[in-house]
Amino acid sequence: MAKQAFSKLNLKVNNNISTIIINDIEIEVKKYLPMSEKMELVANVINAAADDNNFANPMKLEIFTALEIIYAYTNLSFTEKQKEDPAKLYDLFITNGIISAVSNIIGDEKIIIEIYVKECANAIYTYKNSVLGLLEAVSQDYSNLSLNAADIQ
Repeated sequence: MAKQAFSKLNLKVNNNISTIIINDIEIEVKKYLPMSEKMELVANVINAAADDNNFANPMKLEIFTALEIIYAYTNLSFTEKQKEDPAKLYDLFITNGIISAVSNIIGDEKIIIEIYVKECANAIYTYKNSVLGLLEAVSQDYSNLSLNAADIQ
């Protein structure tokens, strides 16, 4: 079997864009997000959904996954003030059909991202509750202690 040069395929990443209309405003929606941007999206969700507990809050995972999808796949821009209340922003997206409209365009991309988010959240939870994770947490707690005798006194 003869080898073919990969470069001869002339492949390109899908940069197609569709549009949706919300309240007479045209919004552009990417049909595909490159993997490097998906990794960043998942990391943003995981970091935002981390609770003070030892696990990611499932409701926060839902909210931040939806928000990050909107941020990454659309040309909508937001102020920091608008981003201050993620639950309110999520409610606006849900009740006005924006998440549904974007999901219809990106299709399986949304499902894939949700799977990545859940798997990462589960992996982090599993690690944090493993012996290695617990030892790391204990060592970090002790590294923050001042063991200087003068300070202790």
